[in-house]
Amino acid sequence: MSRPRSLGAAVVKIATRAWYRNAVGYLGYYAAWLALSYVIRQPWLLVGLVALWLLRGVLPGPTALFGALSRAGRLRQQVELNRANVTARRDLATLYLELLRPRRALELLEQGLVLSPEDPELLYLAGVALHRAGQHELALARLLSAIEKDARLRHGHPYFVAGETLLALKRWDDAIDAFERYLDFNGSDVAAHTALSRAYAGAGNSAAARKWLRGGLETWHGLPGSLKRRQFGAYLRGQWARVTVLKQPHAIAAAIGLLAATAYGARLGYPVVSGWLGPSQSMLARARAAHKACGSQRTGDFQGDYVIVGEGDPVEVVAEEPKPDAEQILHIRADRIANESNGEIHQEYCFSRVMKRTADSLHAEAILRVVAEDGRPDDFLEHTHSEEVAEYLLYDVRLDRGSQHVRLRLAPLMTPMDASSSLNLRRKE
Repeated sequence: MSRPRSLGAAVVKIATRAWYRNAVGYLGYYAAWLALSYVIRQPWLLVGLVALWLLRGVLPGPTALFGALSRAGRLRQQVELNRANVTARRDLATLYLELLRPRRALELLEQGLVLSPEDPELLYLAGVALHRAGQHELALARLLSAIEKDARLRHGHPYFVAGETLLALKRWDDAIDAFERYLDFNGSDVAAHTALSRAYAGAGNSAAARKWLRGGLETWHGLPGSLKRRQFGAYLRGQWARVTVLKQPHAIAAAIGLLAATAYGARLGYPVVSGWLGPSQSMLARARAAHKACGSQRTGDFQGDYVIVGEGDPVEVVAEEPKPDAEQILHIRADRIANESNGEIHQEYCFSRVMKRTADSLHAEAILRVVAEDGRPDDFLEHTHSEEVAEYLLYDVRLDRGSQHVRLRLAPLMTPMDASSSLNLRRKE
């Protein structure tokens, strides 16, 4: 009875690894980058997701990268020990292709072809490496040789790579022929449907392009669950082709709406998630430490009295001087910012830590202190045990000097800054 249990465990283990490799893949980088942004509480780092997307052609997926570390050394040793070992060269070249290093793979494959020039597998892999290295004409010759030797190799996949090579060469009709031949072997390949749609679009046949793209998306919906997960990335690329290839207005509108919803969701969830992933020190302890450090940092050349002349993003033409009865004054003192309204100080932001200082800017952490009627700051922080209260006492303060005004941005530490957090100030004469 022990053997079936062992076999079942092995099957589950293999299936789990396959699901992770196919379902997660390159998304691991995006997840890690999002987590980093939340941990250090810097929303602007989300721009790095665009860089990751642009680098997807040269940066291997995390599963391929970590899997290669355990195999590459062993295969290199086999190649060095036996110069006639074609199999080791082929496997190491395949590994380099997975790591998006086609030129390294090509060197090994050319050595293998010297030893076995008629091997269709080596010819096919050499064609893949040449195609990814941008040598499309040479790649096509290798791929056609592989097809002549064994048209059924890898279930016709040389036809697919040949089609991609022909797309790169803008030989639309030949690419159409190659993709249709490949679909004779693999009619359920969603990526091939999308590629064929691109070929028809390049040839100017919009009706056929729509037909094949729609067919690929419908094919995905009809696949079993395991194949759906395996081809989920191809399905997303097919949906994106509705925007980039077919330029369908409703698809473009849906993509813009999805991007806007994602950005809005990230903004709403940022304070919550950053709280989960934030530093181990509690916000209450951090606020108490800031309270003790209050007055230890200096505002420098920004010290002075200012009139609030506008809110939101800075403008080149400063608004008119406010009327005296509506005047709001900010006193930037040596170590804090005090807010005055109707002649009375109501609250102040006492600097506890300076993160960055330049000639025309200051980035600091401050603790909010509410001023009581008798003019003394209320030290209720010493008597509270609420983490939620502490979160709204620590503030991120940024001062930037412009040609006609000073821009003050102020927001709770766990909240991303936006236009509503900004004030435009003019030094009071």
